[in-house]
Amino acid sequence: MAASFHKGRVFLAGDAAHVNNPLGGLGLNFGIHDAVELTSLLGRVLRREASVDTLDLYDRHRRPLNVEFVQQQTIANKKRMEEKDPVARAKNFEQLAATAADPVAHRA
Repeated sequence: MAASFHKGRVFLAGDAAHVNNPLGGLGLNFGIHDAVELTSLLGRVLRREASVDTLDLYDRHRRPLNVEFVQQQTIANKKRMEEKDPVARAKNFEQLAATAADPVAHRA
């Protein structure tokens, strides 16, 4: 992960800010969310709805999400894909199917 996602007039997003194992399946999605949040903040500043300091929120918000969610989820996804034991694989599949079938669990 980059030491900072924002310095001066330069912002990093996607793999430039945080490289994730592509087998985990979250890199592109998280990079798109980086861009959405950054453009939202930039728009507020450009429309003079917020001060330039508002742009500091980008790093403060996106970094913890990457550490607390994306990296952990990517590692878990990769481990599921590498599982060799058929019983463990079946259990993983059942857990994923149950999560997908439950709207509350799916959203979480």
